[in-house]
Amino acid sequence: MSLLEVKNIDVHYGDFLAIQDVSLNVEPGTIVSLIGANGAGKSTIMNTICGLNKPTKGDIIFDGNNIAGKKANQIARLGLTMSPEGSHCFEKMTVQDNLLMGAYLEKGPERMKRLEDVYRLFPILNEKKNQQATYLSGGQRQMLAIGRGIMSQPKILLLDEISLGLAPVVINDIYDKLQEIAETGLTMLIVEQNVTRSLSVSDYSYVILEGKVVMEGKSSELNESEVNDAYFGIGDFAH
Repeated sequence: MSLLEVKNIDVHYGDFLAIQDVSLNVEPGTIVSLIGANGAGKSTIMNTICGLNKPTKGDIIFDGNNIAGKKANQIARLGLTMSPEGSHCFEKMTVQDNLLMGAYLEKGPERMKRLEDVYRLFPILNEKKNQQATYLSGGQRQMLAIGRGIMSQPKILLLDEISLGLAPVVINDIYDKLQEIAETGLTMLIVEQNVTRSLSVSDYSYVILEGKVVMEGKSSELNESEVNDAYFGIGDFAH
């Protein structure tokens, strides 16, 4: 049974049809990637799943609940957490207070246990826990955003463009950490522009072009050159 099932959704911005008849499934304990160029509609899909956009057609079933059209805070309480593009954080708050915000519904020892788990995963955050988040590097902010998402102990974690603007060595480190997180059994849906990286880290992939799914399959079985053709709308994928 799917943990998350998006069924034939359309999303409009005014009269503009941004997402057309998109369907996707995320099985428990897997990493699923949405691959596509800038402007393909990946972030719109993510924002719609987490309640920032409302679909004009279709259903979104999360853990047995139809969440299409629900408010973002209602969806978050069901166990769906997103780390948005740009690694947003509370800049004037300390690193530790930022992390604790991710578990604001939890009290007592469980909250501190989660904090220790994040510090084991990202030791640099432990080193800088008393610093204001504004002084973190881009990579450290991304680690903080992921860590804050983990603090809510979600059933699924959505990660939107986590490598955007980061140096290659930092990106590699963050993706290594994602593999560690995956080994704990946490389900993840990630948005990524880099085809090679997406296919290497995920179990299943969807290629998005102009608001539509144009290719999907097990990541290990997809041909990278064909994925690139779909990514750019070349050949059979041209419109």
